[in-house]
Amino acid sequence: MAHSREDMTRFEAEEILDLPERYGMAEVRSAFKELAQKYHPDNAARNGISPELAQKKMTEVNKAYGYMRSLFAKGQVGSLHRDYAGGTHGKKGVGVHFDPSGSRAVDTQVDDSLFWDENGNPRSAVAENEANRAADAPGHGMRRFILGPVFLRAVLVAILALVWWLNFPLLGPGAGRIDLSGNFDAGRLADFLAAVIYPSYFLLYELFTGHISGAIREVVNGIVSNATRVHVEVRRKGSYQSDVSSLFGVQVYSVLEIPLAVWLLGRGLAVPDGAEHLVFLGLAIAVTVDLMIGFFGTGLAVGLGHWISDKVEKRYVTARMAMLKRCGQWSTGAHAQGNVR
Repeated sequence: MAHSREDMTRFEAEEILDLPERYGMAEVRSAFKELAQKYHPDNAARNGISPELAQKKMTEVNKAYGYMRSLFAKGQVGSLHRDYAGGTHGKKGVGVHFDPSGSRAVDTQVDDSLFWDENGNPRSAVAENEANRAADAPGHGMRRFILGPVFLRAVLVAILALVWWLNFPLLGPGAGRIDLSGNFDAGRLADFLAAVIYPSYFLLYELFTGHISGAIREVVNGIVSNATRVHVEVRRKGSYQSDVSSLFGVQVYSVLEIPLAVWLLGRGLAVPDGAEHLVFLGLAIAVTVDLMIGFFGTGLAVGLGHWISDKVEKRYVTARMAMLKRCGQWSTGAHAQGNVR
């Protein structure tokens, strides 16, 4: 498809020149030179390209180069992010796209990810500030306090501390509840390890990361936003990464697998020789190997956690923008375009 410089879009020019995600005028010149050598009439026949196709392609390349050169003509910007806004939904790089001066965001047809890239991170400080303004409805101090990062986290830490005190087998009401004296019993050992590890782990995890209360806050605030049609930003300003995805992605799964490995071993030792005996022992060995290699950042549990985290994060980016639109805090015009205000 041939274009005049006037009706060619930046997306089309970048597509024709096959520019990288981040590029400057040097990359534009290099791309133009490479394509010109391929499609120039003097070289087309040698490259196995018909004269008609070569002429058509060379016309497009010249117009695309002229368009891109005009963006850098004033010398106000050294490099640009590739503008995927006019392309297919879901293509890598969708998000906020700035004009060459960097002073404002350009229109984009991708109406579910105007502020963030595919990993949920703001394109720039400008985009982040615009996102905060659009997402932060005024006049909801109580909701901001109750679901905020301080109060909710403090309440959850207090609850987890109480659970730890009631269940820890060496202190408090839980002391001596699990008797390990006598003959070896893998089942009782697994119960003991679970009572020690799980309450302690999740208490410390929430205390240092806040991801559990963050995930609760994210889900509850989303439900309230959809019910009231008013979204309130209840976290500290910063990158819009989902706490739910962090809850899956940032875990020490090896520690969490220890009681399971001991329990499977106990079940295997408790049954007589046979298929069930072999199945439980095989599972115990598999979980033990997985928890050992998990300390090096790999393994089945770690990989599954990261996979779920990535899926949740990408879904969060689009769901958040859709929610803002349902709440009327972000509007789209004709052709599903959104404009930064």
